[in-house]
Amino acid sequence: MKALQILALIVFGFFFLGCDKEESNDPNSLGGDVKTEISDVGDEFGLGVKIGNEYVNLNDQIVVKSNNNGLVTLNIKGNVSSAPKIKQLLDKIPIVVYDNQGNVDVDVQFKVTTAGIQDFFNKDKKPHTLVKYDAKVGDQYKLTKSDGKTITRTVTARSDVDDFPYGFFDIKTITIEQDSRIPGIQKFVYRANHKFGIVYAEIFLEDGSKISSYIYAPNY
Repeated sequence: MKALQILALIVFGFFFLGCDKEESNDPNSLGGDVKTEISDVGDEFGLGVKIGNEYVNLNDQIVVKSNNNGLVTLNIKGNVSSAPKIKQLLDKIPIVVYDNQGNVDVDVQFKVTTAGIQDFFNKDKKPHTLVKYDAKVGDQYKLTKSDGKTITRTVTARSDVDDFPYGFFDIKTITIEQDSRIPGIQKFVYRANHKFGIVYAEIFLEDGSKISSYIYAPNY
């Protein structure tokens, strides 16, 4: 199921508004208010996907389909026919992600609150924290699956100045790295902002190449 993460966070991506909130010390316990400014049904998100240094147009459409007390379902559509490297990764996903015409059309879920974001992209479908907005460098979000393997996400940087370009301005970011056991993938890297949520995502491949995407909010 980790391959689905490629689809949801790199190929099409998303982000949700958040702010700091005190909560449990459990890394996979997420507090905060379930009402956020951009997780309303109908909200749409934009991408800027690159393979290496070249932009690719996936004709992507990412829309909030439902929000059930913070459990947000996104419908993701796109065409990867012009991006064979991305299609190769999606083809590893053990679920149907394509419609009858061969285009991507799939629903994915996240828990979204004003304190952070979680996904369920593991074989047990347990909540796994992507980011907490009060994160400190060195924080880890670990999840041990029923097969005994552990997925580890580590906060590797947090900027105190607006130094990351995002659209027409610069913002502060938190950087999270995740290990990978998917053949061909070295690691995942995400950037999050205390106001805009997940704003950038990268896949570092074992052949030395990289797939990346900016993730733009409806009202950024």
